[in-house]
Amino acid sequence: MIYTVTTTLPPLHGGRTKSLLRRIKLLDTELTIPTKILTTNYNADYPEVYNLFLEQKKVTNNIQFENIYDWLSGFNLLLSTNSNYSKKETSYEIEGLRSEIKSNGRVVRYYDGDKYVLYRRFYESTKILEFEDFMSPVSKRKVQRWQYNKHGILHKKLFYSHNTYQKISEEFFDKNGNIYCKKFFENTDNNELIYIQTYRKERPHLTFSSEKQFFQYYFDAKFKDGDTVFCDARALDAPLLKQSNNTNNILVFHSSHLNENSIKGSFKFALNNPDKVAKYIVLTHKQKNDIQNILPIDSNKFCVIPHFMLEKETDTSVIEKENRFIFLGRLGVEKQLDHVIKAYNKFLESGHSTKLAIFGKDESNQKEMLLKLINDYGIQDKVRIYDYTNNPSLEFKKSKASLLTSKFEGFALSVMESIESKCPVVSYDIKYGPSEIINHGKNGYLVEPNNISQLANYMKEVIENPLSNVKTNPELKYNAAIENYNHLFATLNS
Repeated sequence: MIYTVTTTLPPLHGGRTKSLLRRIKLLDTELTIPTKILTTNYNADYPEVYNLFLEQKKVTNNIQFENIYDWLSGFNLLLSTNSNYSKKETSYEIEGLRSEIKSNGRVVRYYDGDKYVLYRRFYESTKILEFEDFMSPVSKRKVQRWQYNKHGILHKKLFYSHNTYQKISEEFFDKNGNIYCKKFFENTDNNELIYIQTYRKERPHLTFSSEKQFFQYYFDAKFKDGDTVFCDARALDAPLLKQSNNTNNILVFHSSHLNENSIKGSFKFALNNPDKVAKYIVLTHKQKNDIQNILPIDSNKFCVIPHFMLEKETDTSVIEKENRFIFLGRLGVEKQLDHVIKAYNKFLESGHSTKLAIFGKDESNQKEMLLKLINDYGIQDKVRIYDYTNNPSLEFKKSKASLLTSKFEGFALSVMESIESKCPVVSYDIKYGPSEIINHGKNGYLVEPNNISQLANYMKEVIENPLSNVKTNPELKYNAAIENYNHLFATLNS
């Protein structure tokens, strides 16, 4: 059996999830190797995510999904979207309480006289409860939250401290209302997990001191000798490598293992236990060499398999280019987006009117920082910040060039997607990815890391002398990926 283990499968996702879904689809369609995906986060609405991936053709019908909490509940947690369970509607009114309806009926607040006692939120355009908060009449803060799935069935309760307002425990229920798990948390600022208690037939069963111990128990139960397991999340390396079955463990690195010149803590267990690893998949030869310069891991343990572009039907539509640069990705601190704004402001000094579009989900209040910088420079009319886009290819096609100023990347998937869309890239030459994707002066430009003036100069160059033959390297094409994975499985079986 072939498995992929990952912490989460968000419906809106970045490079890691996108690349693992591409790999899984390729293995099935080209090598007839179907995969079962195991997730370890809690999401009572996973069936909707699975269906969405099928509708978007990100996976095939052969791909199976399983979540640890659904497994723990005896597969009595998740309800398929075509389930026979009737949807339970809830009246806005509660006898003895005064109600105030807000947000077009999505939110209702309840009062016992003048005391605020309950907050309810409903799923959009329905009378199905999403959650309800029970309020303390003293602090006017929630002391309990009850969460409901999209059928209106209670699946989780959260309990909060009366004085610190920290979460102190969680209770998990199956679709029949039976408790199958509890979690307890420290009533401190760190709010760390104390332990996990599982239940069978509503009686205490097993106790775990950490989530990793819980995950290891799951892997011990799921896998058998000879199974092949791709692990795409560093948080799952230790549970996978510590489980007792003789599995072929393939650790897939999606990001840099380095913090300055030392190994990141999240990579240490994986790299310090090569005897338990069948293969490390890294995205570049540079990363492989950098690992081996620090640790004596045999070359046979490595497969260099870069991300790849999907085969697409020939697109004959003509997309009109806008006079703009684009950044597309998470608005994370490590992306150094202030460098984009500073370089763009320098670029404007050359007299060009090219605008700048930034697409991405905000992280760590980076959007606020960017807006302040934009205002400080007085370029509000030239820069637009948009939310996440579901069609990155279209946005790249509409742009003159894309920009990347990260401190580090695993492979810079957005760079590859930009070039595939005939949009050249001006990027810092960082570890890892840009130098493997960009042919300097042909499909983009490589810039000395953190050199904002040089970045601005190449932005000027790409506008004044457009690159006319922007192409993806053959090593990053779909057929190359088929060969790479054929080779991987041949070496596993040799």
